[in-house]
Amino acid sequence: MNQMRMHSPPLSRFNKILIIASVAIFLVNTLLGQSLGITLVNFLGLSSNMVLKGHIYQFLTFPFIEVSFTSILFNCLLLWFIGSELEQKWGQKFYQKFLLFTVLFTGSFYFLISLVNTHMSYVPLKGLDGINLALIVAYALVFSERMLTFMLLFPLKAKYFCLLLAGIEVFMSLTSSYKYSAWSHLLAMGFSYFYLRYKSIRAQISNHKKQKHKKNMRKKIRLVDDDGDDDGPKIWH
Repeated sequence: MNQMRMHSPPLSRFNKILIIASVAIFLVNTLLGQSLGITLVNFLGLSSNMVLKGHIYQFLTFPFIEVSFTSILFNCLLLWFIGSELEQKWGQKFYQKFLLFTVLFTGSFYFLISLVNTHMSYVPLKGLDGINLALIVAYALVFSERMLTFMLLFPLKAKYFCLLLAGIEVFMSLTSSYKYSAWSHLLAMGFSYFYLRYKSIRAQISNHKKQKHKKNMRKKIRLVDDDGDDDGPKIWH
């Protein structure tokens, strides 16, 4: 019987920066809210109302603002365990590019939806949920057969764990008052899947072309004798 193991990769420097930034902003926002009644959500979260006023930076800052302790804790743990292992697998450059594209895609979708639905124009998108759901999809593709535990009780393969989370997001998108946020998270998962599939296909095509080129080069190479002397040096052409 296969034994289920707990994978705890070392926390990478880049993910450490993301976690520290998220926790620091959470603490500052909590202190400001309790002492002065001020919230940073409207300034750091993403809303079309603020973006149209010139706050374009919100496309990059919205993942760092959280208002719930359980949410910040869970998301930071996911970023550590799943994000760090994917960064080890992919390398820092591709990992950072993946996160950036996910944030911009999710934020752009939410911005466009809130332009159409005026009720959402003042409701900011916030949190690491979209990034982490995209990372979970990536994890399911890279480590599809690895065993995980849902709610620390039910063992599931990574690919089924991802499907379960996708189902939860679909349910939330249909029933929750924050359904547009849920749809944004679902789109982040879809982006992750198709982007990684696209990169995988490109890599396969590139590898096939390289193999074909090497094979053609071997066919063109022949051994010739410059002066007809068997004892003389051989030259490859």
